[in-house]
Amino acid sequence: MKGRRVLFVDDDATLREVLRRELLDFGCQVAAFGAPGAALEHVAHEPADVALIDLRLPDMDGLELLRRLREIDATLPVVMLTGHGAVREAVEAMRLGAHDFLTKPISLEALEHTLRRACNERDLLLENRRLRRLTDTDAGLDAGEILGESAPVQALRELIARVAPADAHVLVQGESGTGKELVARAIHARSRRAAHPFVVVHCGAIPENLVESELFGHERGAFTGAERRRAGLFEAAHGGTLFLDELGELPLTVQPVLLRALQFGEVRAVGGNRVQRVDVRVVAATHRDLLAEVHAGRFREDLYYRLAPLVVEVPPLRARKGDVERLARVLLEREGAKLGRRLAIEPAALAALSRHDWPGNVRELENAITRLATLGAGPTVTAADVERFVITREKPVAGALPTLDIEELERLAVLAALEKHAGNKRAAAAELGVSPKTLYSKLARYAGPQGTAD
Repeated sequence: MKGRRVLFVDDDATLREVLRRELLDFGCQVAAFGAPGAALEHVAHEPADVALIDLRLPDMDGLELLRRLREIDATLPVVMLTGHGAVREAVEAMRLGAHDFLTKPISLEALEHTLRRACNERDLLLENRRLRRLTDTDAGLDAGEILGESAPVQALRELIARVAPADAHVLVQGESGTGKELVARAIHARSRRAAHPFVVVHCGAIPENLVESELFGHERGAFTGAERRRAGLFEAAHGGTLFLDELGELPLTVQPVLLRALQFGEVRAVGGNRVQRVDVRVVAATHRDLLAEVHAGRFREDLYYRLAPLVVEVPPLRARKGDVERLARVLLEREGAKLGRRLAIEPAALAALSRHDWPGNVRELENAITRLATLGAGPTVTAADVERFVITREKPVAGALPTLDIEELERLAVLAALEKHAGNKRAAAAELGVSPKTLYSKLARYAGPQGTAD
């Protein structure tokens, strides 16, 4: 239980102090409260690994506190404390989502065992969710679907068809927003590994001191906070494909370890001695000129050649403007489905989109279609809509854009994140890239004259 964060709520001051000291002896970090309101305010700002709450509390009973805690964090396991005469209520609490219940007087051995089991089950749930996100095949457009009939796209599809069965590592190069991950998924989908995981690693999004642990895993006790063994992403991708997105952001300090894993097909967890064989095909992607990075000393030459026996160049959208209309129609249909509306687009609007340079490539087009579908006045996107919401977006014309200040745009983003995550505020905060404390502050502010956030 060392380092586990326990939220403890009981209005009996003597019992609260006794159990608080026992929990500290278990190695836990303890936040103990006698009132439900104070506990809710704390957990809104500080995450917990497990909650231990009395069933009968002042101002708010344990069942209501359970409901409110689960609303803040649906993954938080809650253990109820109850007297012998309230077992039926404790069973009802479990029906409502409590993890377990303990009857008073409490056995310290049972307490430690129950809390440890609750934390371990939550760890497993979060790990499964993490791996599901990594292997999720929803990449905006359908996995492996390369839309378009232009000559560059036909050549790209032909190259993918030849590269996919080869099983050698692949380097996918192209500007930001061209769809390099889509190409990687297409290679995986057409390979002999298609029935196995496709695991995504965003190299630039992992702190340097955690990259090796993320890729190769770590053993219990390998570093502060490593309370259990964790499998790395190479292990998660065994038999399948590991997609290293933005490879050029990979720190130099980690590159030799990655090189060894590719050379020998072996990984060793941080803090461990056991070498494990892995069968993984690596598809890497970058918008950088890696050879220039090699010459500048920012990328290892031997790693470059290990990763690039096969190279796939993804054309920018300006080189395949004949595909803009098809892409726009498909994306508009999908945006309409999300909004529950049937949307059309007039030929003049398609022509205007085709004339645009699209420096942000397909990703910019996707964003433009989202604006057109959301902000357009009618069921048909017009050339005027394109002029208003796409062409003049960087240089607004007076009266051309709807009046939305930064505060309102921020509020809409928060509401969209909450809706996407079914009201789970911790997940919404992660989606928005802010702390739960910041999200709660924003929600409190929105609950004023502008309306509530619910």
